[in-house]
Amino acid sequence: MSWIYEKWGDLLKAAGAFLRDTVYPEGAVCTGCGKISDGRPLCPDCRKQLAEDGASFAWSFTEPEPGLPAYSLRPHEGLSRTLVLKLKHQGEACLAKEMAETVLPLPAWLSFSPETVVTWVPMPKARLRVRGIDHGRLLAEAVAKQLSLPCRQLLNRTNDRSRAQAALDRAGREQNLAGVFTPVGRIRVPVLLVDDVLTTGTTARRCAEALRKGGAKDITVLTFTRAVGTNRI
Repeated sequence: MSWIYEKWGDLLKAAGAFLRDTVYPEGAVCTGCGKISDGRPLCPDCRKQLAEDGASFAWSFTEPEPGLPAYSLRPHEGLSRTLVLKLKHQGEACLAKEMAETVLPLPAWLSFSPETVVTWVPMPKARLRVRGIDHGRLLAEAVAKQLSLPCRQLLNRTNDRSRAQAALDRAGREQNLAGVFTPVGRIRVPVLLVDDVLTTGTTARRCAEALRKGGAKDITVLTFTRAVGTNRI
């Protein structure tokens, strides 16, 4: 069955989305819990839960490598995990805006210069055909809009055959993404790299490596969730 989805994935997703939106228009049913909503993708209860989840976790700090600050807004569990998986694997593009809204307000000790460019981790073309949307780009664009910053692609992907990171251990992740990313050109601005989940930090390190080759000197990573106490999603 996999070859059918590989070939017709876009069409199947489009048909499924059309049927879903016909029966349940966007905002009629909460994407998080499935209950009746108030016109937004998340109902008031789920929006409240999302705020509570981040009350003591928002902007959690780590360094995937020395000099590469990474901030995460929520733990990768509960509702936050559900939103990531639905955006990533079920094509719920409307969730990108809801997730990005949790970026604000910025903590008093953090700011981004107006020259900062928001970018994302480029997705393999084969995976894009299957999933139907580039969830990383959607999330980055939504975050950029919240922060009133420009957003553009700064990385290319040279290997379209790399495996999904979630299926690999730490060593496998490092090898899987070795040399995969290259800069699109010279980068002379601060960069905010946005992604959905920070797990081992391998993707962030590999992207930062490529961005530095392009000339980037100031790189910050921002993810919606961070896997806590585990090396796997």
